[in-house]
Parts: sequence; structure tokens; C-alpha cells
Amino acid sequence: MKQLIAYATVAFVSLFPSENLHAAGLTGATVTVGVYTTNPGTLTLASNTPSATVGPTVEFPLGTLTALLSFNVIPITIDLTASTIDLHYPSGANATATSFNGYIFDFANLALPGITGVSVDPLSSLSPVGFSFTANQVRVNVAGLNIPANSDIILDIASASAAPEPAEAVLLLAGLGLLGFVVHRRNRKSLNQSQQQPHRARFGPGKAAQCVSA
Repeated sequence: MKQLIAYATVAFVSLFPSENLHAAGLTGATVTVGVYTTNPGTLTLASNTPSATVGPTVEFPLGTLTALLSFNVIPITIDLTASTIDLHYPSGANATATSFNGYIFDFANLALPGITGVSVDPLSSLSPVGFSFTANQVRVNVAGLNIPANSDIILDIASASAAPEPAEAVLLLAGLGLLGFVVHRRNRKSLNQSQQQPHRARFGPGKAAQCVSA
């Protein structure tokens, strides 16, 4: 039995090497961001809406978001990873108080099921007033927030889980087939041995018979 467990362990370790599992998350997705406010009464776009591909570099460096009309946009750097959105404020500011004053992130070509959860990362030095999400959108509300210089709002984004690539799926099936064959041969060998060497039961005074495993 110990040898069989060892076979199973080796087989599954070789089938699921950590470097072969790809958790895409937000990586590779096209993201568009804009500053929106309800200060006039209805949700209004207050900035340009730049787009970028989530990758290893900072997607929206300082100065990327610019104000429209008579609005003012708080200077900000926005960096995204596979599982986080980091809003960094290099200088202090006070966000206008209204029902919504903040950022809307729209994501394209996300792997299903898309975004499944959002939470404030413990490393954040600042918490938003609120946030909400759908499968392809995240809203961050900073209305009325006093923002210190060099502060960060970091959101953890839960999205599509890790899954093997097609080639790895083929290896997975092949490995499972091999594992099943090994189990079948061991079981058959054990059965043949038990049939050739029948068990002997010993009876002692006042004791029930005990079946001893091979």
C-alpha cells in the first residue's frame, strides 16, 4: 500500500508542476479607465478614458488621466497586476464629496468567469469610500476622501482560476491513464498472491477470529 501511495504521489506531482499552471487573471486584458462624478447630479465623465494592456509595466503613469471641461483630476498613477489594482497618489488632495466620485475600470477579453471578487489589500495605506464590481468592471469611489501624499489604495481582484493549457490537459489524461494501469496491475497481483497463499486464522480461548491482511 505504501508503494502504491508513492506511485500516486509521483504521478500527480509530475502532472501538476506549479510552473505549468497559468492563472491569467487580469494579465493580457485590455483595461479602460475614466474618472466619473455625480457632482452635477448624474454620473458624468470627468476625464479622458485611456486604455492599456495589463502587463509588467505601469499601465497608467502619472499624467495619463487628464480632466475634461471644468473638472479637476487628482494626480494619480495606476498600476495593475494579474490580481491587483494599485491607485497611487503622489500628492495630497481632497476628493469632492458627492454620491460617486472616482474611477471606473472596464476590462475586455477576460477569461471566464471574469471578476469574481474585490477586496481592499492589507498593504493599502488608504481605503476607498466604497467599491463595486461586475464580471468585467470595477468601480472605486473616493468621494469626500482626504487623500494624504504618497498614499495607495490597493484592491485585490479575484478572477479566472488557474487551469492547464491544452497540451497539459493531454498530459494530464495520459498520466491518469498510466496511474489507473499501475493501480490495476497492483490490485491484480495482490489478488493472485492472496489466492495462492490462503490466510490462516488462529483461534485462541475466548477470542474471535481475526482476518489478517496480506
